[in-house]
Amino acid sequence: MSEAAVRYAGVYDAALSADRFSDHQLPGDHWADLAELFRLDPTRPKDANLLAVADYLEPTDVFLDVGGGAGRVSLALADCVSEVALIEPSAGMREQFIAARDEAGITNTRIATDWWMDSDETGDVIHLSDVTYFVRDIVPFVTKLHNSARRRVMIAVWRPTPGDMGSDLREIVLGETRPHWPGLPELAGVLWEMGLLPEIRPLPDEPWWLTEEERHLSGAEATDLAMRWFGSEDDAVRQAVASNLDRLFERSEGGLTPGWLSRPRAVLITWETHGRRLD
Repeated sequence: MSEAAVRYAGVYDAALSADRFSDHQLPGDHWADLAELFRLDPTRPKDANLLAVADYLEPTDVFLDVGGGAGRVSLALADCVSEVALIEPSAGMREQFIAARDEAGITNTRIATDWWMDSDETGDVIHLSDVTYFVRDIVPFVTKLHNSARRRVMIAVWRPTPGDMGSDLREIVLGETRPHWPGLPELAGVLWEMGLLPEIRPLPDEPWWLTEEERHLSGAEATDLAMRWFGSEDDAVRQAVASNLDRLFERSEGGLTPGWLSRPRAVLITWETHGRRLD
């Protein structure tokens, strides 16, 4: 195992030991209860982040979305390619994908239920978003992506990762510093040691999950939102949140916006395969 891969696994193990997002290792469909939150209207206007992905697509492409969930990305790009292929082991996510697809009248899709390492699927472009954080053995995972893509691999990650977005909140209010999940720095190091030199493209749009209501909160609403993130009703925690609103939230004329939800940005990591296989 390369030095970068060892570091990647070490970061993963440390984050897992802090018991954040650790349920992804449990058997069963742990995404089922959340699946509807990841379903967006495929016919919505393409934002800048979707357009950045579309820049790399060709009309004849098979767009293979690994761990593509409810089709937040792939269904919105179905009109740019010949076919969308979803690989998604969560039945709850697949149900939301089908519902969104059928409601939009999209017909150029197929669905595979295997997890990626067990799949025989290939595509012209292989895309995945918010998946690599949860992969400990990253080198064979990336090798399979590369060797299964006829033309291009596209990996989207958030900086900070979704598992780390509340870190500032916890540090400011509780004084807790937890290990982070493997993200852009760790993944880039692995790719470089594998001999891959990807284009790393920051994407401009705000997080898709930030609602209009969350951009204009009153002080009481802001405190309530932070408490929901903590999953706590402790009075001492509530007082600590209320005392740190200016550090936790960004103020504007419209109200308060949660910094830990509005500041993260997606990064697109992409490279052409050129028909070269990795060992």
